[in-house]
Amino acid sequence: MVSAAFKNRTRDEVIAAFRESIRKKHEWEAHTQEVFERIREERRQLSL
Repeated sequence: MVSAAFKNRTRDEVIAAFRESIRKKHEWEAHTQEVFERIREERRQLSL
C-alpha cells in the first residue's frame, strides 16, 4: 500500500519532501535546544 505522502508524486518530489521534513526537524531541534538553554539559564540565575 502506498502512503498518501508518496501517491502521485515523482521520485524527485518525494526526495524533496523528505529532505524538507528533515530540514524542518533540525530547525525544530535547534529551536527547542535554545528554549531549554534559556530555561536552564533562568533557573541558574534564580538559584543564586
